[in-house]
Order: sequence, then structure tokens, then C-alpha cells
Amino acid sequence: MHHTELGEAIKQITFERKTYLGVVKVYGLRNKEYLLENVQGLQIGDWVTLYRKYNSESPDCTAVASAFPDDGSSIRVHTLAGLCLGYIQPPERYVMAELMKAGKHLYAKVHSLNVDMPMEELDTQKAVTLDLYWMEESKPLNLANTFEIGETKGEVMEKNGNAIWLAYSFPDRNSKYLDGISEAIDQMEVNDHLRLIKRATEDNPWAIEVWSDDKKRFYGHMDSRDTKILSHMLDAGKHVYGVVRNRQRSELPHLLHYDFDIYVEDK
Repeated sequence: MHHTELGEAIKQITFERKTYLGVVKVYGLRNKEYLLENVQGLQIGDWVTLYRKYNSESPDCTAVASAFPDDGSSIRVHTLAGLCLGYIQPPERYVMAELMKAGKHLYAKVHSLNVDMPMEELDTQKAVTLDLYWMEESKPLNLANTFEIGETKGEVMEKNGNAIWLAYSFPDRNSKYLDGISEAIDQMEVNDHLRLIKRATEDNPWAIEVWSDDKKRFYGHMDSRDTKILSHMLDAGKHVYGVVRNRQRSELPHLLHYDFDIYVEDK
């Protein structure tokens, strides 16, 4: 099966000065009538705006998720006309928020609209999906409100040069049963760099393997919750890597553990 690591570029999903980051879902709005009114005239391929903001002052622009948390990663979606469509769903919104905090230009286009049905059958959590892009031009696009610029580079980015912190992750549950994994983790140290390689499996087209930086020791697969956007970055030749945060050595498989931070080199 095809696999991707640092330096490879897949032409089908890599564009000049921009990187395709995949399809993201939008939490629709609690007010179905308001949502249906706002999508009138919207078409597949239309641009939308992304804002790092929590629930709007307007009660109509409130996410359908009853416990939508204000954890600093909320991203609201509007049409170019300023009409509210909802909020980016996790887990993708977490990586998106970190890129936007670092001042990166993200923009999106409508991927699908699932609103052609009676209101009582409308699933507002599946009403809108978006194609997400990371624009890497040196100056903002000539389109008003296409993206929301982040605040400033975070402290963790300053500590790691041009690397942007994206997420905290850990291996999937099967990794602890690999042959020789106890010895491999025994040699692992906090702050070691990890090489991340996209290698699709039958169960997960976005699967990412975790290796030592010298590619001599295999540590298993990354937990699948964060792999979608990251796999697109790897496909586009981005330098995405891990740094060991914690590790727990043990002769017993169920006690073996390590976790790591994920960065992308900003260049």
C-alpha cells in the first residue's frame, strides 16, 4: 500500500502555495429554520469564512451540540455574506485552531450540502461539510474575511524554533502488544524526536506509523483521532514529527505507555 513520509509530495493533493487538509464536518445550528435560511443559494465549491470564536451573541448562531465547549479551539463558520452555518467539529478543529493561533491562513470551501429534505428529517450535524486548505502565500488573500488570522506564536512555538505545536497524542491500543515493544520503549527518552510515516491500512486510510527518528525502532501506530489532517500534511511533504512527552517502562504490556507532542515545521 502507498505510504508517505517527510519529503514526498503527492501531486493530486498538493497545490501551488497551498495544502489540502481534507474534509471537515460542521456542527449545524440548533435553530433549523435559521440554518436552512442561511444555506439558501449556497453551492458546492463556494468559499466560507472561518473565525476563532465561541457562540455568537445571537442565540440563532448557537451550535446544535448541547455541550459545545469553549476550550479555546472553537471555530465558527459563516458564508461570505456573513450568515452563520455552525462550528467545526472535533477532532479537526483542535489542529486547525493551533495553526490559526500561529497566524497561518486557513480557508475552506463547501464540500457537501445535505439539506434537501423535510425539516424534521434534517440532521444538523451532517448538513454541511467543507474542504479545508492551508494557504501559504506570504501575504493575505485578496478576499475579505476568508480567514481569521491568529493572535501570536505561542510559547511552545518559541521554544521549538519554527515548529508549530499541533496536538498531543499517544499510540493506539494495539501498539503495546508488538514484539519487542517493551525493549523499544525502554530505550526511549523524554524529548526524543519521533518520525511519523503515513502508511494506509485496510481499516484506516489515514493511519500513521510511529518510528524512532533514525527509523530503526518501530513503536506502532498513532491513535487514529488526529491522523486525518496530519496525513494530508505528510502527503504534501510537510515535516510533521513527534517529540516524546512521557514514557512508562514495564515488563507488563498493559502498563507500557508513551505519549508525545506533534509539531509541523513552519517553512
